[in-house]
Amino acid sequence: MKKENLAVRINYMDNRSDYKYFGIIGIGRFGFSIAESLVSNGARVLAFDKNEESLVPLQNLVESVVIGDATDQKTLMDSGFQYTDIVIVSFAQELATSILTTMLLKEIGVKRIIAKARNFTHEKILKKIGADEVVLPEIDSGRRLANQLTSPGFQEIIEFTPGYSIVDVNTPKSFIGKTIKELGLRTHYNVNVLAVKKPGSILNISPNPETLFEKNDIVTLLGKDEDLKNFSRI
Repeated sequence: MKKENLAVRINYMDNRSDYKYFGIIGIGRFGFSIAESLVSNGARVLAFDKNEESLVPLQNLVESVVIGDATDQKTLMDSGFQYTDIVIVSFAQELATSILTTMLLKEIGVKRIIAKARNFTHEKILKKIGADEVVLPEIDSGRRLANQLTSPGFQEIIEFTPGYSIVDVNTPKSFIGKTIKELGLRTHYNVNVLAVKKPGSILNISPNPETLFEKNDIVTLLGKDEDLKNFSRI
């Protein structure tokens, strides 16, 4: 694997562009998918893992890769994590390692830490020691699947904040030929239209009240989970 000149990379970081600089610790399937998506969106990524073979697929994709022990503070600093904007701790199986890594990242001054948790207890601990955000992919994906199964009219469901979600839905037949204003969605259904996607056109974000619903439109809604569930029965 190609070794980098750390001093050169750190100097380069001082002149970085407006794109955020991300650190990812733990390159399993979860970490790899995050790195790949970030790079495709123009972000700069530092990938870190204790196993060289985990980093090989990323060495020609991300800005830099580092092999090392995430529980060693000097290694984290030598790698340049204190210069990143956001660090994602993307492993959760080794609880002690996950917790210690998060603590050390906080100590070296990382601006924002997002950590992966195995369960709710792990989540609470990570938040107590300094994680700004905690994700539970397995639990979240299970909830998402359950929501989709019980609300078959929705194409995609994203939890916005506890009790509220953002959903994509096909335009109900009764809406076709009517405008947002005519339907009074906020008044009658307690949901807000965030966007409308018409076939073959770009996404219309914050559509005006005179936007006309047509067949095969995809509507993005925000609302309370209970209100959205009621809406799905239309």
